[in-house]
Amino acid sequence: MSETHEPTTTEIATYIERMVAELALLARASRLEMLAYLLDIAREEASARAADARVAVRR
Repeated sequence: MSETHEPTTTEIATYIERMVAELALLARASRLEMLAYLLDIAREEASARAADARVAVRR
């Protein structure tokens, strides 16, 4: 029997961080600076949430 792995909050936030970083690079390469800026903010938020989740797990 195969059990599926439910991703943790840390894993999800880290995945979002990576994907948004790639999108920001694409936006910047296309000179979509405002969009790149907003994506960078989303990346920073995802990074912060991942860090918060890692700290919560240690407690």
